[in-house]
Amino acid sequence: MGTTKIFKQVENTVFATSDQNRAEKLIYTRGLWDATLANLKTFYTSSAQNTKSKSYYYEVWSSASLDCNDVKMFSVAYGNKNGSGSLNEGGEANDTPSRAVYSQYKLSCLDGDESGFYISGSSQYREMKHFYAININRDKFGDKLDPGNFEISLVELSGSAYSNNYFTGSKVQVSSSNKLITLIDDSNDPSNKYEFSGQPSIVRNVVSGTLKDGVYISPAGVPISYGLVFPDRGVILLDADVLNTSASFNTVTGSNVAGDNSMKLFTSISGAASVANSGFTARAMDIKNQQYVFVRVNNGDFNYSNNPTYVTSSLALGDKGMIREDSFKEYPYTYITTVGLYNDLNELFAVGKMSKPVIKSPTSELSITVKLEY
Repeated sequence: MGTTKIFKQVENTVFATSDQNRAEKLIYTRGLWDATLANLKTFYTSSAQNTKSKSYYYEVWSSASLDCNDVKMFSVAYGNKNGSGSLNEGGEANDTPSRAVYSQYKLSCLDGDESGFYISGSSQYREMKHFYAININRDKFGDKLDPGNFEISLVELSGSAYSNNYFTGSKVQVSSSNKLITLIDDSNDPSNKYEFSGQPSIVRNVVSGTLKDGVYISPAGVPISYGLVFPDRGVILLDADVLNTSASFNTVTGSNVAGDNSMKLFTSISGAASVANSGFTARAMDIKNQQYVFVRVNNGDFNYSNNPTYVTSSLALGDKGMIREDSFKEYPYTYITTVGLYNDLNELFAVGKMSKPVIKSPTSELSITVKLEY
């Protein structure tokens, strides 16, 4: 019969290693709210949301139907470093929802050596000690919010007509001024600093401006900063002090007071859509790592198989593993259907199917290109 190669892998699977491979990163952008919808103009809260959770955040939906196929778009919350503006939950002092929200975003958005959230001011950086948060649904923003491609509109509230501790969520109304504020991030600002990958840095400033006209520059010659955006987290944080000044939010900051501040941000966003038909425009970014592995199958390899159609399996006759067809002993050929890839620990980590079986014989060599996308 001559020298034969009987491999343990079934279906003529080629398991090979290659020093030749090419990796690249593909970036796809799409409408944030679905594949084609980039501008959201309808905003609803849900009566089905647990009442207790509303002291921490409100879920925002695009429809009031409560259909089982509906998906929440984002949530709004209020965080305060000192725990002001919400009721104590019991336990230690200042154990409040606003403090819990602040701590949550500090842990998820900042590095361990950062003491707080800082945004640029007219002459220096200043700390955001309390903020309004927009947290986009993970299923919506994919790998990251597309920097430089979001715009959110807010409308002024009627907070200036109330004393601070009494302007709670139940009293929130849109101001008759109909003053509209549009916010973008400063990724398209010439001063933008880039990371080694060529992508905008992890955190950007939220500033006054529009996607059409770009960043608004104040008479002082600097952008007007409203907060921070963390594209990789799908999180936008807006400085409560700035919103108090520019949009009359009159954020409740009293101790142990149920301020329901989160409702103010929801009212401002939904009010902008009602008053000015201006909504929340954004795009999502899906990042795919793509790698090509080039596999060479030499002429002397993979010309035999242990597939049951190729070899015998009868123990009674004592010929288990013998080639069924005598002509294959001197003139073998197989059909390769599958390629498997191993890592350095000899562990199988990827398997790919050929588009159709490819014939292999001692007189032929094969070059197979494997495309990995993850």
